[in-house]
Amino acid sequence: MAVCLCPELLSDEHLPLDVRTRALRLLEACDGESVGSYTDSSGLPYIRQTIAKFIMKRDEGVPAYVKNIFISSGAQRALMVIVKLLSGGEGRFQTGVLIPQPCPHTLLPLLDEAGALAMPYRLIEEENWAVNTSELRRALTTSRGLCEPRDKAEKQQAVTSRGNTPKPHQTSRKIIFK
Repeated sequence: MAVCLCPELLSDEHLPLDVRTRALRLLEACDGESVGSYTDSSGLPYIRQTIAKFIMKRDEGVPAYVKNIFISSGAQRALMVIVKLLSGGEGRFQTGVLIPQPCPHTLLPLLDEAGALAMPYRLIEEENWAVNTSELRRALTTSRGLCEPRDKAEKQQAVTSRGNTPKPHQTSRKIIFK
């Protein structure tokens, strides 16, 4: 990154050639060959293409599409953008968002700012902080009347964060599809 911020370093032979080559490629992908230039709101296309290639390699050929990659200045910022895009309505018609408990301390204020209703559900500590579908149903049932569920014909979106759990957990495909 230092080479991108100080392009004079491109000719510094003390730096490894691969570092200078990667920095040059990145600078050439930027308008005006400067990392300080404006870019697409979803991130620099060259970086998004590099991320898509990495994901496809990591996931053994499963397609990763550049148009579906969104780069942000941090997870909190990205979450705010997503929640604001998906939120709408007021009172009984406001958007409800299922959130895991425990959750990041910044999530509740973020939902409040976006005008969304927090619909908390407990993660199962004894099962390594797993999601339990009956707990999700309980959270949905409890929230009925406080927010309006979207029409079932609409495309449904799920945004999940493992929150402040002491151990990472991967939700199984079976639970996701339930």
